[in-house]
Order: sequence, then C-alpha cells, then structure tokens
Amino acid sequence: MTNVIPFAPRMKQGPSTAPEAEDRAALAADLIDLVERVREMTERAAALPGPSLQIEQTAQNLLDAGTALERAVEALTEDGEWVPF
Repeated sequence: MTNVIPFAPRMKQGPSTAPEAEDRAALAADLIDLVERVREMTERAAALPGPSLQIEQTAQNLLDAGTALERAVEALTEDGEWVPF
C-alpha cells in the first residue's frame, strides 16, 4: 500500500478567456511589483547597523521571499511561456 497520488498529465488548454487572462496578468504584475519591493527592502536591510549575523539572516530571509515570489510568477506564467503582457 502506498500513499503516493498519481497525477494525470496536464492537457494543454486552449487560449485563456479575456477575463481570466486579465486576472492572471493583474496577478503577475502584482507579484512582479512585490519582487521589486522585496529587493529594495533587502538592500535597506543589508545597510542596517547592528550584529552582522542578524543583518545577514534578515537579508537572506528577504532574498528567500523574493525567490518564492519569482517562482510564483514562473508558475503563473507557465515558466514564461504564457506572457500576460
């Protein structure tokens, strides 16, 4: 007995409907904006005075958050194959 769930292969869907495409494009734009804001916060965090280990950990956590947001954009745009704009 196994607890592995087999996934069915994803079938290529036809073109997105206009409202769906607009929603996806808006979400992608918001995620890209968040990535930029996280990058700016990382720069600000790296410039803070204080114990270097804390600053380094803070900056690393922000970089990890930015990476997660970038992956979300990639998933939403199917690794860049679906470009909403």
